[in-house]
Amino acid sequence: MDVEAKISELRSKIREADHAYYVDANPVLGDAAYDRLLSELVDLERQYPEFFDPNSPTVRVGGAPLDAFASQAHERPMLSLDNTYEHDDLQEWFDRVARSIGSEPSVHPEPHSLFGDQAVPDVLVALEPKVDGVAVSLRWERGKLVLALTRGDGVRGDDIVQQVRTIRNLPLVLSSAPEVLEVRGEIFMDDASFAHLNATRESAGLPLFANARNATAGTLKSLDPSVAAERQLRFVAHGLGVVSTELGSSWSDSRCRLEAFGIPVNGPSVLVRGASEAVSEIGRFDQLRHTLGYPTDGVVLRIDDFALQDQLGLTSRAPRWAIAWKFAAEQAPTRLLDVEWQVGKGGTLTPRATMAPVFLAGTTVQHASLHNIEEIERKDIRIGDTVLVEKAGEIIPQVVQPILAERTGLERPIVAPEVCPSCGQPLVRVGPKIYCINPSCPAQIREKLAWFAGRDQMDISGLGDKLVAQLVDAGLVNTFADLWRLDVQSLMGLEKVAEKSATSLIEAIDQARGQGLARVLSGLGIPQVGVVAARTLAEHFDDHHQLLAASAVDFEALPDFGEITAQLLWRWLHKQGGETVLSDLAEMGVDLRSVRAESSQLQSLADCVVVVTGTLPTLGRKDAEARLRELGATVTGSVSAKTTHLLAGEKAGSKLTKAQSLGVQVVNEAWLLAHLDTPSE
Repeated sequence: MDVEAKISELRSKIREADHAYYVDANPVLGDAAYDRLLSELVDLERQYPEFFDPNSPTVRVGGAPLDAFASQAHERPMLSLDNTYEHDDLQEWFDRVARSIGSEPSVHPEPHSLFGDQAVPDVLVALEPKVDGVAVSLRWERGKLVLALTRGDGVRGDDIVQQVRTIRNLPLVLSSAPEVLEVRGEIFMDDASFAHLNATRESAGLPLFANARNATAGTLKSLDPSVAAERQLRFVAHGLGVVSTELGSSWSDSRCRLEAFGIPVNGPSVLVRGASEAVSEIGRFDQLRHTLGYPTDGVVLRIDDFALQDQLGLTSRAPRWAIAWKFAAEQAPTRLLDVEWQVGKGGTLTPRATMAPVFLAGTTVQHASLHNIEEIERKDIRIGDTVLVEKAGEIIPQVVQPILAERTGLERPIVAPEVCPSCGQPLVRVGPKIYCINPSCPAQIREKLAWFAGRDQMDISGLGDKLVAQLVDAGLVNTFADLWRLDVQSLMGLEKVAEKSATSLIEAIDQARGQGLARVLSGLGIPQVGVVAARTLAEHFDDHHQLLAASAVDFEALPDFGEITAQLLWRWLHKQGGETVLSDLAEMGVDLRSVRAESSQLQSLADCVVVVTGTLPTLGRKDAEARLRELGATVTGSVSAKTTHLLAGEKAGSKLTKAQSLGVQVVNEAWLLAHLDTPSE
């Protein structure tokens, strides 16, 4: 047998074993035998890279970290679902469906209906558990998985196909499937994997995930696919996107076809007619969901027949032919012990309840949101009260109300603070909100610095919340510019900061000097100026000097800048110390020029989509990417059909192989340097 045939045989055997173990729960190979096959395949693929396949079972262990996620438009939008918690709303949905399709009701009323003698429209409705995970759209072309897009804003999503390829219960290669098959579904973490992950993090002294959905989302956001491989994510299908050949005339038929392809589907699934049958099945699901072993938060109801779905159509945000029944919020009583007032980066004080620990919706809860002082006063919540706490699909628990019958007379009213708990300065109350207006408040400085150092702002690796708190408490950092006044010796005086980590942090802070005007502005906590607004400013002003010279009218003329944002920005710059902040940063060598202004070259690569991979002779990867952007190129992290050039250095790896297979032009550093040397006109 030749090498290529042997590799193909091994891949086939391993895929069969994966399906038997992860989908059928009926293993056909022992661990040792499986490991031998996988090891043999890994060795052969390493020796013969010309037979590389991005959907090989060996990618299940994760590959090299990505540079960034590539954003891509959904060919068919990923809509959300309308939700309901009420029986009357559910009946109204059934009635609306019947009216819209002109269905003749059946001649017999629903027996024992909760809604009276309601006639039943002769329409089948499919019910399935609503998995509480991360929605994704998977695309196979000619049987091979090529794309995995997150929902994003419903129109565009991030391509996480490298992470998805590590999911063991998902087939990467299909046989007898349509040429194009898009499957919508949910990626989730089952209860056992979530418990194991949190136990591992606890033993390592790391913060725990609040719930499995958070853990799943965080895992998929990691640029390192090996993280997804380690955490044993799972997938179930719950719908279709673009399909080149119909799988059937209904969702029920299509589910069967997907199962035949080896794609796991959401279930159990039942068909009902009418609201009364639906409510009965929902009650059964509510009891069953606790035995499924993975998180669910409701039931999805959809018209089964595709032709009727098309007839009912869509709204701008949701299909008319489907609705989600959300399970009632889990509530539990506990004792309110105290209220802590937390200071945010904008000076807003938020009340947080400290309670006797209570088990709620799968986690032990000790803190909950109280929203604001007006809510506390309206509900008459007091310290010492027995309160009702709930999680209604929210990550943060909320105090619903006090249980008045439990009061003893010893409870104490919650009084709005008059001075800041962090700096001791007087507070200002405006309606329901309470503010600390002291710009030197340590709590605000901590929050602002943590935001400033974040990935989407200055991206200072190693500068997390705990270290920021130490720096502020020690008096080492009181302004943004103080970060560039730090040195290794001062950092080593902090708790648990060794020389190696101190040196790494100083290097990261130094590297952040060159992030440019847009990132600086998005990190300063300017009211209404986030990442998008900061980019708009950097596109229209060359540096901070031009920004300071602009009027509020100039700002208002910018795209997506209204009068309020323009006034707030101008006030921050000229009335609230913004000019001093920017001057201080400039004095420390922080680059306050826009990337656009730095480029003196022609935009010679304006129509190019470039991926950088491997080790270049003289330029670092980030430097090369920055130069490409100066020339107008769009830089992405993964090779696709839209890629026009692959800038490759040594050890280019799988990206080079994929680029060659797609016919993408492969160029080297000399090509980039030649464009950089092109004189401007």
